[in-house]
Amino acid sequence: MGISQAMYTGVSGLTINADGMSVIANNIANANSKGFKRDRAEFEDLLSVDLGTGNSQLGRGAKLREIKTIHSQGGLQVTDSLTDLAIQGQGFFIVSNPNTEVQESAGKFYTRVGSFQFDKDGYLSDAIGSRVQGYIADVDGNLTSRLSDVRIQTSNVPPAATRNVMMNVNLDSRKEPLEIDFDINAPEKTSNFSNTISIFDSQGRTHQMTVWYNRIPDDEGISWQWRATVDGKEVSDSDGPIKQIANGSLKFDQKGNLIGEETEASEVNFVGGALPQQLLKFDFGKNMGEEGGNGVNASTCIAAKSNTQFHNQDGFESGNLKSLKIGLDGVVTGLFTNGLQKTIGALAIGNFENQNGLQKAGRNMFYATQESGPAKIGLPQTGTRGSIYSSSLEESNVDLATEFVNMIMTQRAFQANSRSITTTDTMVEEVVNLKR
Repeated sequence: MGISQAMYTGVSGLTINADGMSVIANNIANANSKGFKRDRAEFEDLLSVDLGTGNSQLGRGAKLREIKTIHSQGGLQVTDSLTDLAIQGQGFFIVSNPNTEVQESAGKFYTRVGSFQFDKDGYLSDAIGSRVQGYIADVDGNLTSRLSDVRIQTSNVPPAATRNVMMNVNLDSRKEPLEIDFDINAPEKTSNFSNTISIFDSQGRTHQMTVWYNRIPDDEGISWQWRATVDGKEVSDSDGPIKQIANGSLKFDQKGNLIGEETEASEVNFVGGALPQQLLKFDFGKNMGEEGGNGVNASTCIAAKSNTQFHNQDGFESGNLKSLKIGLDGVVTGLFTNGLQKTIGALAIGNFENQNGLQKAGRNMFYATQESGPAKIGLPQTGTRGSIYSSSLEESNVDLATEFVNMIMTQRAFQANSRSITTTDTMVEEVVNLKR
């Protein structure tokens, strides 16, 4: 029995090394497959036979224990397509095919292959129509918490009326209060300084708003009045060529720091505007009074020429989607023809407690199992999840040099096991020849 058993032991060696060669061949075949993760065959011995002499045991061969997928990082290749995406670090893209009937994964698959494109309906999907999962932003650009298909709609952004006007100016402290009052019909001659900013009505039409500044007497500090005006032809209730739509005051301390600001009136009725009364809120920076500022990023009044250091407003005209930008955090930002940058959505990444428990589903995809545990889904660069690089694809992590060395070792092991079988056959032949 011992001699014949040696043959079966040799056969087990042939079998596992043949399986090992298949694993190596599969790795080499996928050396250029994007996002492919190489496999490693792991062997173990079979039950041994107790020889009945103490602790002596005789091995009965080997078997294939498992084929383990090695989830190491592959190199990143730069491409010329924005929607080619690669993950640097841990995690998988999540895709869902609306036509799939795979129950084990509830229709969701996990992959490191980020070769995506937009289909005819605007969904970010792969070559077989599986849609990338992520989070969609609402009209204000805030991401929702519900995981869904990432879809980019190219419809235009409706206009928004100006609500807030932010200005950071320096008013020359060397200017003395004028001896004449402000005259709206001659503002250049009855003011110390002015600046102009574009604002928008509810229909997205642009209007030029000019703010006039006048220094006024103040025994306790430095005070200025300001008045905002627009072209009288552009408002419905104008009684002259220029219409005042807002006014207020600014107060500075002896060092020129803004310590108080007040808007006394602010209302405009643009011709053709959908809003009957468009209210404007003016902000000249974080003052050191009620707003608790420290003098930084606020209007000043020092001995320097009056100038506008910064101004901004939150209105805009309608615009169409011009281009996209995908950040390292997976956030998809839309760049529109009206200059607006708006968050459209974000890609999601799934991570696992035991990624070795994932099962391959073909096409370099995986699905979750009880061994892998459920996917921990979230935004890139959160927790242990990696970063997303656009215009990049992850290469296979197969090292051809290592695979060729493994091939040589497997070939030699297979050859050695075949020799053990032929040698055992010779021994059996000798036993048969005993009868002669």
